[in-house]
Amino acid sequence: MKKLMLSAALALLSLPASAEILGLSVGANAGASRLEYDGNSDYGYEYGVNASYQVTSIFSVNAGLAIGSAEVDSRLSSAKNDIDYTSVPLTLQADIPLLVGSVYARAGTNYYDVDRKLSGVTHKDDGWGFAGGAGFVLGIIPLLDLTLGYEYRDMGEVDSNAILLSVGFGL
Repeated sequence: MKKLMLSAALALLSLPASAEILGLSVGANAGASRLEYDGNSDYGYEYGVNASYQVTSIFSVNAGLAIGSAEVDSRLSSAKNDIDYTSVPLTLQADIPLLVGSVYARAGTNYYDVDRKLSGVTHKDDGWGFAGGAGFVLGIIPLLDLTLGYEYRDMGEVDSNAILLSVGFGL
Protein backbone atom coordinates (compact mmCIF):
# COMPACT_ATOMS: atom_id res chain seq x y z
CA MET A 1 0.00 0.00 0.00
CA LYS A 2 2.88 2.38 0.78
CA LYS A 3 4.45 1.71 -2.62
CA LEU A 4 1.12 2.45 -4.32
CA MET A 5 0.75 5.74 -2.43
CA LEU A 6 4.35 6.69 -3.24
CA SER A 7 3.80 5.87 -6.92
CA ALA A 8 0.59 7.94 -6.99
CA ALA A 9 2.34 10.90 -5.32
CA LEU A 10 5.23 10.75 -7.79
CA ALA A 11 2.81 10.57 -10.70
CA LEU A 12 0.94 13.65 -9.44
CA LEU A 13 4.20 15.54 -8.98
CA SER A 14 5.23 14.75 -12.55
CA LEU A 15 1.93 16.07 -14.01
CA PRO A 16 2.80 19.79 -13.80
CA ALA A 17 5.78 19.19 -16.09
CA SER A 18 3.53 17.61 -18.71
CA ALA A 19 0.95 20.41 -18.24
CA GLU A 20 3.67 22.96 -19.00
CA ILE A 21 4.68 21.01 -22.10
CA LEU A 22 1.11 20.68 -23.42
CA GLY A 23 0.11 24.22 -22.43
CA LEU A 24 -3.61 23.42 -22.53
CA SER A 25 -6.20 24.31 -19.91
CA VAL A 26 -9.97 24.15 -19.69
CA GLY A 27 -12.34 25.70 -17.22
CA ALA A 28 -15.80 26.83 -16.27
CA ASN A 29 -16.97 30.22 -15.03
CA ALA A 30 -20.00 31.94 -13.58
CA GLY A 31 -20.79 35.34 -12.20
CA ALA A 32 -22.78 38.55 -12.32
CA SER A 33 -23.10 40.73 -15.38
CA ARG A 34 -24.33 44.23 -16.06
CA LEU A 35 -25.99 44.63 -19.45
CA GLU A 36 -26.32 48.06 -21.03
CA TYR A 37 -28.89 48.67 -23.76
CA ASP A 38 -30.50 51.83 -25.14
CA GLY A 39 -29.18 54.08 -22.35
CA ASN A 40 -30.36 51.77 -19.55
CA SER A 41 -28.63 48.99 -17.67
CA ASP A 42 -29.42 46.25 -15.21
CA TYR A 43 -27.81 43.25 -13.55
CA GLY A 44 -28.06 39.69 -14.72
CA TYR A 45 -25.96 36.55 -14.76
CA GLU A 46 -23.43 34.88 -17.01
CA TYR A 47 -21.87 31.42 -17.13
CA GLY A 48 -19.75 29.51 -19.58
CA VAL A 49 -16.75 27.38 -20.42
CA ASN A 50 -13.31 28.32 -21.71
CA ALA A 51 -10.13 26.83 -23.09
CA SER A 52 -6.65 28.23 -23.44
CA TYR A 53 -3.44 27.32 -25.22
CA GLN A 54 -0.13 28.68 -23.86
CA VAL A 55 1.83 30.06 -26.86
CA THR A 56 4.78 31.41 -24.82
CA SER A 57 5.48 31.76 -21.11
CA ILE A 58 3.57 35.08 -21.13
CA PHE A 59 1.05 34.86 -24.00
CA SER A 60 -1.86 32.49 -24.51
CA VAL A 61 -4.80 32.21 -26.91
CA ASN A 62 -8.21 31.83 -25.28
CA ALA A 63 -11.60 30.76 -26.61
CA GLY A 64 -14.84 30.13 -24.82
CA LEU A 65 -18.60 30.13 -24.73
CA ALA A 66 -20.51 32.61 -22.56
CA ILE A 67 -24.26 32.55 -21.98
CA GLY A 68 -26.09 35.27 -20.08
CA SER A 69 -29.36 37.03 -19.42
CA ALA A 70 -30.79 40.19 -17.86
CA GLU A 71 -33.90 42.36 -17.94
CA VAL A 72 -33.13 45.95 -18.90
CA ASP A 73 -35.67 48.80 -18.65
CA SER A 74 -37.15 50.06 -21.88
CA ARG A 75 -36.73 53.73 -22.66
CA LEU A 76 -40.19 54.15 -24.19
CA SER A 77 -42.42 52.11 -21.87
CA SER A 78 -42.59 50.59 -18.42
CA ALA A 79 -41.90 47.14 -19.90
CA LYS A 80 -38.49 45.52 -19.63
CA ASN A 81 -36.27 44.23 -22.41
CA ASP A 82 -35.61 40.56 -21.71
CA ILE A 83 -32.10 40.12 -23.14
CA ASP A 84 -30.52 36.69 -23.63
CA TYR A 85 -27.13 36.33 -25.27
CA THR A 86 -24.56 33.80 -26.35
CA SER A 87 -21.01 34.90 -27.04
CA VAL A 88 -17.98 33.05 -28.39
CA PRO A 89 -14.92 35.14 -27.42
CA LEU A 90 -11.49 34.62 -28.99
CA THR A 91 -8.73 36.60 -27.25
CA LEU A 92 -4.99 36.92 -26.80
CA GLN A 93 -3.98 37.02 -23.13
CA ALA A 94 -0.82 38.34 -21.47
CA ASP A 95 0.06 37.04 -17.98
CA ILE A 96 2.35 38.76 -15.49
CA PRO A 97 3.50 36.31 -12.80
CA LEU A 98 3.45 37.41 -9.16
CA LEU A 99 4.77 35.73 -6.02
CA VAL A 100 1.37 34.16 -5.55
CA GLY A 101 -0.54 33.65 -8.79
CA SER A 102 -0.55 36.06 -11.71
CA VAL A 103 -2.48 38.98 -13.20
CA TYR A 104 -3.65 39.01 -16.78
CA ALA A 105 -5.09 41.25 -19.46
CA ARG A 106 -6.78 40.03 -22.61
CA ALA A 107 -8.18 41.54 -25.78
CA GLY A 108 -9.74 40.17 -28.93
CA THR A 109 -13.08 39.62 -30.57
CA ASN A 110 -16.31 37.77 -29.92
CA TYR A 111 -19.09 36.43 -32.08
CA TYR A 112 -22.41 37.21 -30.42
CA ASP A 113 -26.03 36.19 -30.79
CA VAL A 114 -28.39 38.46 -28.84
CA ASP A 115 -32.14 37.91 -28.47
CA ARG A 116 -34.05 40.89 -27.08
CA LYS A 117 -37.72 40.45 -26.25
CA LEU A 118 -40.02 43.42 -25.49
CA SER A 119 -43.79 43.04 -25.07
CA GLY A 120 -43.80 39.67 -26.83
CA VAL A 121 -41.79 40.86 -29.87
CA THR A 122 -38.36 39.28 -30.30
CA HIS A 123 -35.48 41.05 -32.03
CA LYS A 124 -32.42 39.03 -32.99
CA ASP A 125 -28.94 40.40 -33.57
CA ASP A 126 -25.67 38.65 -34.30
CA GLY A 127 -22.23 39.73 -35.41
CA TRP A 128 -18.70 40.44 -34.26
CA GLY A 129 -17.60 42.81 -31.51
CA PHE A 130 -14.71 43.64 -29.19
CA ALA A 131 -13.95 41.45 -26.16
CA GLY A 132 -11.49 42.21 -23.38
CA GLY A 133 -10.82 41.68 -19.72
CA ALA A 134 -8.42 41.54 -16.82
CA GLY A 135 -8.10 39.53 -13.63
CA PHE A 136 -6.13 37.59 -11.06
CA VAL A 137 -5.26 33.88 -11.24
CA LEU A 138 -4.46 31.93 -8.07
CA GLY A 139 -2.90 28.50 -8.54
CA ILE A 140 -4.35 26.16 -5.91
CA ILE A 141 -2.26 23.16 -6.92
CA PRO A 142 -0.15 22.90 -10.10
CA LEU A 143 -3.07 21.61 -12.18
CA LEU A 144 -5.93 23.62 -10.64
CA ASP A 145 -6.42 27.37 -10.48
CA LEU A 146 -9.07 29.90 -9.46
CA THR A 147 -9.57 33.11 -11.40
CA LEU A 148 -11.43 36.27 -10.45
CA GLY A 149 -11.81 38.45 -13.51
CA TYR A 150 -13.63 41.22 -15.31
CA GLU A 151 -14.90 40.61 -18.85
CA TYR A 152 -16.25 43.20 -21.30
CA ARG A 153 -18.09 42.29 -24.50
CA ASP A 154 -19.43 44.60 -27.19
CA MET A 155 -22.45 42.85 -28.70
CA GLY A 156 -23.88 45.38 -31.13
CA GLU A 157 -26.48 47.47 -29.29
CA VAL A 158 -25.80 45.56 -26.04
CA ASP A 159 -22.68 45.84 -23.87
CA SER A 160 -21.86 43.26 -21.20
CA ASN A 161 -19.64 43.91 -18.17
CA ALA A 162 -19.21 40.77 -16.06
CA ILE A 163 -17.36 39.81 -12.89
CA LEU A 164 -16.65 36.08 -13.12
CA LEU A 165 -15.20 33.40 -10.87
CA SER A 166 -13.54 30.63 -12.87
CA VAL A 167 -12.11 27.22 -12.04
CA GLY A 168 -9.49 25.95 -14.47
CA PHE A 169 -7.72 22.65 -14.96
CA GLY A 170 -4.42 22.29 -16.86
CA LEU A 171 -3.87 19.40 -19.20
